[in-house]
Amino acid sequence: MKKHIYKIFGLSVIAFSLVACDLDEYPEDSISPDTYFKSEKELKLYSNQFYTQLPDADDYYQEMSDLVCNGLAYNDAVRGYSHIVPGTGGGWSFTALRHINYMLSNLYRCEDENVRKHYEGIGRFFRAYFYFGKLQRFGEVPFYDKVLDSDDEEMLCKPRDSRDFIIAKINADLDTAAMYLPEFEESNMIVNRYAALALQSRANLYEGTFRKYHNGRVELGGQTLEYKQLLQKAADAAKAVMESKKYAIYSDGDKPYYDLFVKNDPNGKEYILNRSYAVATHNAANYALVSSKGAAGATRTLALSYLKTDGTRFTDVNNYDTKYGKDEYNNRDPRMEQTILTKSFTYADGTTASFNKGVTLTGYPIVKFVEGETAKVGSHVDMPVFRFAEVLLNYAEALAELGTIQQTDIDNSVNLLRDRVGMPHLNMVNANANPDPFLCGAQYGYKNVDNGSNKGLILEIRRERTIELVMEGFRYQDLVRWREITRFDNQDADGNLNGFEFYGPYVKGAGRYDMDCDGNLDFVVNQEGGRPISPVAGVTSVTIGKDIILSNGNKGFIIALGDMKRVHNEDRDYLFPLPLTELTLSKGALTQNPNWDDISR
Repeated sequence: MKKHIYKIFGLSVIAFSLVACDLDEYPEDSISPDTYFKSEKELKLYSNQFYTQLPDADDYYQEMSDLVCNGLAYNDAVRGYSHIVPGTGGGWSFTALRHINYMLSNLYRCEDENVRKHYEGIGRFFRAYFYFGKLQRFGEVPFYDKVLDSDDEEMLCKPRDSRDFIIAKINADLDTAAMYLPEFEESNMIVNRYAALALQSRANLYEGTFRKYHNGRVELGGQTLEYKQLLQKAADAAKAVMESKKYAIYSDGDKPYYDLFVKNDPNGKEYILNRSYAVATHNAANYALVSSKGAAGATRTLALSYLKTDGTRFTDVNNYDTKYGKDEYNNRDPRMEQTILTKSFTYADGTTASFNKGVTLTGYPIVKFVEGETAKVGSHVDMPVFRFAEVLLNYAEALAELGTIQQTDIDNSVNLLRDRVGMPHLNMVNANANPDPFLCGAQYGYKNVDNGSNKGLILEIRRERTIELVMEGFRYQDLVRWREITRFDNQDADGNLNGFEFYGPYVKGAGRYDMDCDGNLDFVVNQEGGRPISPVAGVTSVTIGKDIILSNGNKGFIIALGDMKRVHNEDRDYLFPLPLTELTLSKGALTQNPNWDDISR
């Protein structure tokens, strides 16, 4: 059985207790730097704890976005309606960084130069990973590359470093990591050269597009690095992975996109780094199949994003907005039926999927990451941290935003993803000649997109990213960097209903429905106060206005979480607030993020 490298080893060094500015205590345990860090075994044991920074399975399948919603994270799902500055915590902890810097500062004790370089690469990778997360969450933060003494008040309470400085340090660490790490380890659960390059493409695409679409806003004041430099760095890092020829898009079987995400031992063909659950389990199947575990559902935003199998836009079809069942699902991009239950479907474990409104808030059930009914006791499906598909999309988006992209770049990136499922290729000239009105529209579209000659192409790359990377932890931060989080809002600042809801499929009114197009009735809808419709064996009947809410009263789209107030402040909510404790302990060195000072505590 494969070793679960994320297990926290029995070393008390992992349980450091940090106080004050969260960086000021040495580990109180029996391990001394004078006697430790001398062998590869010791360095490996110590560095295994770094992998706990990587996202866990529930960070993926419980992610709340405009594409998938659930009932598990109801109170913090979409940050727009709850504006509270935390007293402590709030994602500010620097504990993981201290562990990393502690190892890096003691590497010289190992006499083997190759071993030292290897673990310096690992340490620098995870320091870059740590700071990228802080940059996304808080913007400017203090940068530390050494372990601090408890009496080093100047460093413990230093002010924030600029975004320029932070992204430069991230790139410096990743340049070194890519140079020192091997091309491959014994498994794709351990960081290698290409994981470092993949992170570099991700971080620079984020920061480059953030600067482009937030240009001139208060949180970017004083920056000197142009977004173009960062986007080129993202493209170069992605290209290095692509030109290595070490990875490819998984395309085996009849359902290759679905199959990729229901493996408990990926072959490394597409996964660059994954989190293994060979020993542990997670609840991805329960999330999709059990009402009390989340009742996950895709939204109409996602469903309408899929093209037709001939490459044309479903949203160009007459009356597309009132189509349901087979009229909505037939002849669509195969990734739709391999992500959402849209027709008769057999899970990886051989069990048959069936529609049950009780386990999907929206009426669009999820099949991605779901092995089947047998996985309700716990899933062993591995979760991708970096996969080749993301690298290809990073490459295409960076070049498109730069304005330097060519058709050959599209063929070597986006079109490889379309080849996986037999979809027609994206043509750059055609996309730019006719930007999708749906993706530009007021309700589902992007209000901030480059209006230059590549507008149509950028929109299509965003579409591809939407459907290819759904439920992999990207969507919220994608909307942040594109300056699009007001897409979540269903009210304006004055409390008036406005825009987005978590819509499900269209329901024409009271009646019986075959929602998964398998030939069996599986959804009975009654009109409140009307004559009850004869029930269907094994199917729970629902009543409009009582069990489900429809967008137009007696008909329309199913609305999930309709009582949830969502309002974002464009001048505040792209960054999280610093906790009050840290502001106090810093003795004024740290300042609050813009417009959070007057928020109710």
